[in-house]
Amino acid sequence: MRLINLSDNAGQIRVEFAGCNMRCPYCVHIKQPMTEYSIDDVLDFAKASESKEVYLGGAEPTLQKELLPLIEGLHASGKSILLKSNGMKPEVLESALPFVKGFVIEIKAPLDDISAIMELTGMSEKRVLKYISLLRESLAIAKQKWLRIWIRVIPEFINAETIPKIIPDIEDASEVMLYQFMSNPDFDLPFKGHDTPTPEWDEVRNLGEMLLEKLQKVRLVGDGGKLVLEK
Repeated sequence: MRLINLSDNAGQIRVEFAGCNMRCPYCVHIKQPMTEYSIDDVLDFAKASESKEVYLGGAEPTLQKELLPLIEGLHASGKSILLKSNGMKPEVLESALPFVKGFVIEIKAPLDDISAIMELTGMSEKRVLKYISLLRESLAIAKQKWLRIWIRVIPEFINAETIPKIIPDIEDASEVMLYQFMSNPDFDLPFKGHDTPTPEWDEVRNLGEMLLEKLQKVRLVGDGGKLVLEK
């Protein structure tokens, strides 16, 4: 398995994989170095840790051929597992369902905005149409467990006009996390002329309040810190 990070911080083991089936122009992972690990390497690392939660993320975990054996091994060792995905492999999420605590799925823009998703993912129109279909399948599967929707707030695509269009596809989620674009250099590359945190923190909070009208919990992450909005 090719990893860009294997770490243990704040009670959570993070296993972040290299490789993705998208070509998002703002994705920092495409320039990060990777290291080869075996399943046993990762399982031994996890078993030696007192941390109970394992986050499987990075670029796109579901592309890893050994992901399901790893998940089963982590589950057997008593770890609680969160699996992040872009939603393009619903069959993998379905197979992981009995072993994970929950999922984290990214929504990039309203699912009916084909041109926006093409620009954000670097994929052709044909692939985007397929992706949207697969993403809807993945959301239906993930909602059977705890589900966090992760939204990267790039102002041209996530704003007061687009949030209401996104809500119908995510309102059954356990929570939404709004991440202020460029607020963490470990997460983003400059895009659309943005090279500092954007939009303003107050705008991120306003979008969170909009989401809270239909969802039970919204997390905000950015240069304003971390804030949880709940009903």
